[in-house]
Amino acid sequence: MKKFLQIVVAAAVALAVATPTFAADKKKGGKGGPRTITGQAVCPKCCLKDGSTECGNAIQLDARKGKDGKEIPARVIYVVGDVAKDNHSLFCKGNKRATVTGTIKREGKGKDAKMVLTATKVEEAKGKGKGKGKGKKKKKDA
Repeated sequence: MKKFLQIVVAAAVALAVATPTFAADKKKGGKGGPRTITGQAVCPKCCLKDGSTECGNAIQLDARKGKDGKEIPARVIYVVGDVAKDNHSLFCKGNKRATVTGTIKREGKGKDAKMVLTATKVEEAKGKGKGKGKGKKKKKDA
């Protein structure tokens, strides 16, 4: 009986030590991970008349309607990083849809706040649609 009690106590101590370690491995709410954004690839200086003295990279998201039916204006997310600089020709030409993957953070406060995406992957978007579907499914002949 004494051996059994020692084993139970040892297992309880091991479980108590291991539980906080497993909890730390989980992501909190999915924030901070890589995100993929699709929109119009634009140059803030050339297309948006941002007042910048040099060209840059940005993704302009389409305007949409909110839950209350009011229109939400188009948002601009600035794209930075070496991957974005290598693909500047995609942004500077304008009028092309692009898909950018990376981490987003907010810089600045109030009206001066900007959303900045540090790119890990940039490519020209393949289609216009929002969904992943290709249309109606074909029926199988029995």
